[in-house]
Amino acid sequence: MRNARRRSYKGTSTKAIVRQYDFLGSFYSLALGPELVYSYAMWEDGDTLESAQLRKLDYHAEAVNAAGRVLDIGCGWGSLMRRLVENHHAEHVVGITMSPSQAAWVRGQNWPGCEARVENWYDHRPDARYDAITAIEAIEHFAGNTMWRAKRVARYREFFERCHSWLRPAGRLSIQANTWHDRGWLAALLLPPQKLAAQDPGHARAHRGHRHSLPQAARIGAGNIREGLHASRKVFPEMFLPTRAEITEASQGLFTLVQARRDPDDGAYTIQAWLERLEAKRTRGAELIGAQAVSDLIREQRTALRFHRERRIGVVRMVFEKA
Repeated sequence: MRNARRRSYKGTSTKAIVRQYDFLGSFYSLALGPELVYSYAMWEDGDTLESAQLRKLDYHAEAVNAAGRVLDIGCGWGSLMRRLVENHHAEHVVGITMSPSQAAWVRGQNWPGCEARVENWYDHRPDARYDAITAIEAIEHFAGNTMWRAKRVARYREFFERCHSWLRPAGRLSIQANTWHDRGWLAALLLPPQKLAAQDPGHARAHRGHRHSLPQAARIGAGNIREGLHASRKVFPEMFLPTRAEITEASQGLFTLVQARRDPDDGAYTIQAWLERLEAKRTRGAELIGAQAVSDLIREQRTALRFHRERRIGVVRMVFEKA
């Protein structure tokens, strides 16, 4: 039965996860700071990367009223798990990751109340119901690299169905996701920034007057597709960003959306901080993963920074309550 489930799973494979988080992670973890948080922070004026990351962790913990048993899907190096227990009174946190090195690192910390498992959410079978679930920048892996919207929504729907069955009545699920612009992935790649900025008046004003001729726009679009393909082949294989609408649609009838926020600058601020540190550690990175892999990763981060600044992609945070 388990083998049949694995054959039907269409998300990111273990092989791809190991490349992203075990191999490349040995370099980019040098840029993450002491908490080892590899997801976009929540920024306010005067923040450092570290303080912005702690604000993000606290936001998700408070959003789900963390207490009792909590499941952290895509737990990474366990920063949220530890924060939930030490600062938010969670009794027991189960963190699942497909990265063996991440799980081993968490286990090695011997944090009370924290249990790390090398496990795909698709295979997870809890011992008892959870009081809360968190999934920070995990959903991007759930549909593999399919470009077909209906297939992505169906996979996200299955994720929400599992979460619904794992949660106690009125239990909460907090999701953070790196998403395409609301107009979808193809428009996000091809359209000029001023066409994407309508929902962000300040950003629209910044791009007013920056008009491109049709040939220029075509070259920009082709370049964006080229950079996206490079990232999907060299850095983040077998994954695809959702849109906010796809996540909302997949949850309908199972959860009530109780809070949603769009933080358009958080991705850019976080990547800028990471890039400064990665550039400073290029030599060490080449020793760990090779000069070409370092170049590939930094190229992907520079592209992601530009995409965030142009509002092609963004950060959404959504809190759901079991219906």
